[in-house]
Amino acid sequence: MSSVRAGRLFPRVAASFTLRTPVRGFQTTRAVLQVTSATAASPTATKWSPQTVELVNRLRDQQKYYATVIIKGRPFTVTQNDIVVMDRIKDLELGDSLALNQVTELGSRDYTIKGQPFVNPGMFKIEATVIEHPDGKQFTVTKKKQRTAGKKTTFHRNHHTMLRISLIDVNSIQA
Repeated sequence: MSSVRAGRLFPRVAASFTLRTPVRGFQTTRAVLQVTSATAASPTATKWSPQTVELVNRLRDQQKYYATVIIKGRPFTVTQNDIVVMDRIKDLELGDSLALNQVTELGSRDYTIKGQPFVNPGMFKIEATVIEHPDGKQFTVTKKKQRTAGKKTTFHRNHHTMLRISLIDVNSIQA
């Protein structure tokens, strides 16, 4: 991926290395919370309905959370301490921390919050840490011209970035 594309998807990468990203949830039977607010798309929304506060507090009472986050345009379903292997992000170095905020679904075993298209970033905090920049396995590409002895062999490796999800937490909200 070019740095232009990475800069568009992660506009704050060069400045502070804090990003937020969304993930898809599991397809199981659980209660789906319909969270609404006056300005649900705004991350600074402070006006929540009493029903929304009650539903988010039910989710906060659960022990483990999962989230479906979007990183570089691809959805990943993650839980705390998961390792995500994805295409290389050149702007990141080992140990950099990312705040992922494009979350399409946030939930637990019993409750789920689904975004339309994203969950409000004021409801959660998801952090990831860059742990490695490995290279993939080597691919051999052989090109041969028809009816000749001409053959060309090249080799290729994909480059990856490994992220460890260090924190998934549901924030308390006020009515």
